[in-house]
Amino acid sequence: FLGDVTIPADPQRIISGWLIGTELIDLGVKPVGMLDDYKANATPEELKKVSGVPDIGSITSGVNAEKIISLKPDLVITFIRKDVASRMNVESLEGIAPVVAFEIEEPMDVWESYPRVAEALGCGQVLQDELARLDAGFSAIAEDDKAKIAELGTVAYVEGSAEPATYQIATNKSLVYERLTKAGLKYFAGAPANPERYNEQISTEDLDRLSSANVIFYEADYSGKPTERTKALLDSPAFKTLPAVKAGNLFPYRTPYAYTIAAGDRQIEDISDAVAEAKPAP
Repeated sequence: FLGDVTIPADPQRIISGWLIGTELIDLGVKPVGMLDDYKANATPEELKKVSGVPDIGSITSGVNAEKIISLKPDLVITFIRKDVASRMNVESLEGIAPVVAFEIEEPMDVWESYPRVAEALGCGQVLQDELARLDAGFSAIAEDDKAKIAELGTVAYVEGSAEPATYQIATNKSLVYERLTKAGLKYFAGAPANPERYNEQISTEDLDRLSSANVIFYEADYSGKPTERTKALLDSPAFKTLPAVKAGNLFPYRTPYAYTIAAGDRQIEDISDAVAEAKPAP
């Protein structure tokens, strides 16, 4: 986003910016300061690893440049999007330390850029090995449970929405879709074939769109509980009448917006459990 950046060979005092925190924890890198957004997708165990690391601001209120100066960083690393650049104030941070700002547009870009983050910190090969292991885990479900999956029919992923009277489904531009299909599951036809974004917002009056799915995954936190916005959707009387819900084929999909190896491992477990427990399509 800021052009070429010369990175210190062995950075020790790293500031973690927007959407970077959980990835640094994932890599075993403890920064000296963190934007507080990582807390939304971090587990208690992950939070312990960065206990005592000071916040340097938030994506809503902006970063605290004075705080960053006091931490004497030798590298600032962040994701950035044009509409949040002013809140991140990345250009002013260049006078404090080298700033690596990877530009993104969609949440999926965070995951696709993870290797670049790891490479910038000298952890590239470690991450590549983990990505290969993760990929093998999803593919193993498709191979090992091929017969059971063939009986399940189609699956969908849903989550609540900040907009009243709406819900959201994953589209084929999402990491959720990529992982469900890599695991051998067939995604339902209620999603658009050529979507604009990683999700589609739908009126709750059109909940019947989910009727063709025999299995429904829902947005859950690290413990498997539905997120607050998704719990409202699951609790609605109309949602409870869906065929998949009545059949007991409703399953958590944990931390879909935590773009880490640890989150991928949780999702392998969730998909595997759902395949084992789900009832075949009628």
